[in-house]
Amino acid sequence: MTQITIHRIRLFIVLVSLTVLAGLLYDYLRTKPNNFYSHVIFAWTLGGSLGWALELFVLPSRYGTFIRRLHFITAIAVKTLILIGTLLFTVFIESLVLHQQVDIALFLSPDLYRTISYALLIIIGLNALMQMVRMIGGRVLVNFILGKYHQPVSEERIFLFLDIVESTALAERLGDIGIHSLITRFFFDITQPILEYGGEIHRYVGDQVVVTWPWKDSATILSAIQCVFAIEECVNAHKPSYQRRFGIEPKFRIGLHGGPVVVSECGDYKLEIVYFGDTVNTASRIEQQCKNFGCSFLVSADLLNRVKLPTSLKAQSKGSVQLRGRDQEMELFTITKQY
Repeated sequence: MTQITIHRIRLFIVLVSLTVLAGLLYDYLRTKPNNFYSHVIFAWTLGGSLGWALELFVLPSRYGTFIRRLHFITAIAVKTLILIGTLLFTVFIESLVLHQQVDIALFLSPDLYRTISYALLIIIGLNALMQMVRMIGGRVLVNFILGKYHQPVSEERIFLFLDIVESTALAERLGDIGIHSLITRFFFDITQPILEYGGEIHRYVGDQVVVTWPWKDSATILSAIQCVFAIEECVNAHKPSYQRRFGIEPKFRIGLHGGPVVVSECGDYKLEIVYFGDTVNTASRIEQQCKNFGCSFLVSADLLNRVKLPTSLKAQSKGSVQLRGRDQEMELFTITKQY
């Protein structure tokens, strides 16, 4: 089970619990204790479970891709209609399970639609919070709230720099709008494998994405390396689609390195958490060396020496290089997957 699946299960439990509590409060205030039945718990638990299962497990999957690609307002409208259908289905199931019959008059009751409106407000409100988390990152949001990085803090982190190959030539071929559409689509496609392996998308810079992991142990290094191959598999799976829409198959280069960085908040009107230090610069320069070595993936010996690769992965030294800004040469490796 991947890290993001575990995270989603935990989040699912929390959100369903919050939905049920909000539903119990609503029914308590609306009906008073003498008319407060256990079927309320069943209804809100079922509705919350279906609604959040859709949001956390169906929409992020390939089945929800078309909704995720919609314009923000359109996506909200479609999701709202789906949620209304889900809630009506909940009422249908509740009637069958608790009353062994479906009362058509129930679906015409104004009270039902008041309850559905309240449920939608809860779900849309929590969704708005999740959207904010999605935009700036859950960890970043929590750290902002707690003020963890209000003063500079030293951490060990792993950085992955990914750059699209020959983006300038592609821009000349596709035009400004075309290359922007390609880059946007590419970053959209690779988001899922990044999240699956616990990566945090730090920022997008033109045709480059920077991903980071808090360096906890060797398992984190392995996750970062496996993330590279998951990205590769994802892009390969979408090649026919890229060919149909853009007439090309995007290629990319990745550099991977880890070490100490200084983390802090930066800015005033627009606050951002930034990483300072040689580790970040080195990861970027390792990615640039991919072109010199004619490979799509390079990892530093510093990082690779602290993990034992599974038999399915094979490391090959590409030699030592003098990276700009470093006093000593660094040995670089490429890793291939054995089939």
